Amino acid sequence: MEITIPPDRPRKLLPAILFLASFCTTTFAGVIWYAGFAGSPPGFLDLLTDPSYLIGGLSFSVSILVILIAHELGHYLTCVRYGIRATLPHLIPVPPPVSPFGTFGAVIRIKSLFENTRQLFDVGIAGPLAGFFFIIPALVFGVVYSREFVVEGTSGIYLNFGEPLLFQMASHVLLPDTYGDITLHPVGWAAWFGMLATSLNLLPVGQLDGGHIVYAVLGKRGHRIISIMTLAVLAVLGVTLWLGYLLFGTLVFFLGFRHPATAYNYPPIGRKRILLAILALIILILTFIPVPVDIVEYTNRL
Repeated sequence: MEITIPPDRPRKLLPAILFLASFCTTTFAGVIWYAGFAGSPPGFLDLLTDPSYLIGGLSFSVSILVILIAHELGHYLTCVRYGIRATLPHLIPVPPPVSPFGTFGAVIRIKSLFENTRQLFDVGIAGPLAGFFFIIPALVFGVVYSREFVVEGTSGIYLNFGEPLLFQMASHVLLPDTYGDITLHPVGWAAWFGMLATSLNLLPVGQLDGGHIVYAVLGKRGHRIISIMTLAVLAVLGVTLWLGYLLFGTLVFFLGFRHPATAYNYPPIGRKRILLAILALIILILTFIPVPVDIVEYTNRL
């Protein structure tokens, strides 16, 4: 007697509701970013009569949602390829000013076990690679259409956002004649958030994407050693540079290091996946931000 198991049909209502909510919160955040970029905070009538604010907000919203959804779809479609049960991407809407980006990212939940470390590796690395593919054009557009940062008055307190190495390289190539700070276009802010999210996900610790990659390449013992070392680095960075890393490391620690016992290291990872792991490490280096945000006082720069 044969028993046929129907294919998994992920629920669509909740992801759809979260998507619509995230679209609203990120568009609202985008309007705020665009107002700062334009240098003129809008009044209520301006929002109703001047479409540029809405267009600017939508440029941010669409960009950040594409980056986040691409990341999670990378995981999800790889799960589908291997017959692994998983939910559709769930965006996390957060209204400003709780999150200046209108979101805390996106997640999927994997509901069945990996058969081997090849599957674990492929699912882990697919998300960052897919998201990074869309970060690049958003970064290029955002930097090209940025403008020079001008401080009006003699002093002021501003939020200074850190620049990952990739952003510095793009600015050097695309804005060779600009030597001071810039006011980044909203699409560039979407790329910035994407780089921050990518670097955090690629940290080689616990059950993050980077942790999956390390577990698949180095095994259980190697994964545990690298995870402990990474947590120690996050603790040092959290104490000396940015408290957020300490909080993030604490969260990762409580999520645990365990991986499915069924994830056997057979068939072997192979040379191509080792090269992809090196590529993931390069992306981590390019997108990592030592101090994502800091408060800076500008005095008499005119």
